[in-house]
Amino acid sequence: MKIFTPNPLTSRPANCSDAEWEARQELAAIYNALVKYRLTDLTNQWHAIRVPGEDALLTHHYGWMHEEVTASNLIKVGFDRTNHNPENGEPNPSATEIGKLFFEAEPEMNCIMHIHTKALMGVSAQAEGVGPYSQAYLMIGGGDVLGYTDYEFECTDDFLSGLLAAGRGKKAIVEAWHGAFVFGGSAGEAFFRSFYLDQACAVQLAVQQAGAGGATIRTIPESEQARHLADMKTSDWYAYEGELEWLAVRRRLDAEMPHYCK
Repeated sequence: MKIFTPNPLTSRPANCSDAEWEARQELAAIYNALVKYRLTDLTNQWHAIRVPGEDALLTHHYGWMHEEVTASNLIKVGFDRTNHNPENGEPNPSATEIGKLFFEAEPEMNCIMHIHTKALMGVSAQAEGVGPYSQAYLMIGGGDVLGYTDYEFECTDDFLSGLLAAGRGKKAIVEAWHGAFVFGGSAGEAFFRSFYLDQACAVQLAVQQAGAGGATIRTIPESEQARHLADMKTSDWYAYEGELEWLAVRRRLDAEMPHYCK
């Protein structure tokens, strides 16, 4: 395997518009926030954001830890697969293929996160999928926003077409034995849903363990799910876009990990 180590001290790329720079800071915030909340998996997750007004996306150098990612050292990749920042390394091929797939098909989608935490992997192996065991299940929008697909290591044409079908009208796709792809109209929405999807899975595993130990388990009844989801959808605080939470996350990063936005 050929190892390439890009310069971590790169500055704002030439010809980078203000809109692209803002998108770079948003995506770099995602990478570093996942470190802060312990939702990483060494170098083996990727995240992508659409470059506003361009047929291109941003992602990180494959092989870097999340905390090494900054706004400057992200890589812009065209939908034609052109690497516009080769000085910053090479992207994960899955990020470019899957990012291009969904960004071209879904004009309102601007951010994709691919996460595989322990909790997500544990629940992804369950045939019943993510269940109504906690408020976190409601925070992601309930079961109707989740699609499901089987694991594939390579991004074959069959896998990509099946992934696109599984994601139609959904906010996330759980990939069996692997993790999830989480979508958002913004970085904040994608992070919000990723955070609560992991939390829903962690609670589910904990509840199932308690049940195996003899505890009587109560899931949220369907009628109550519908009522709470309707209330949360119209709430000023929990409308699933994560705007309020994302502003707070960015403030925390600014104070504790300010390198991300450079």
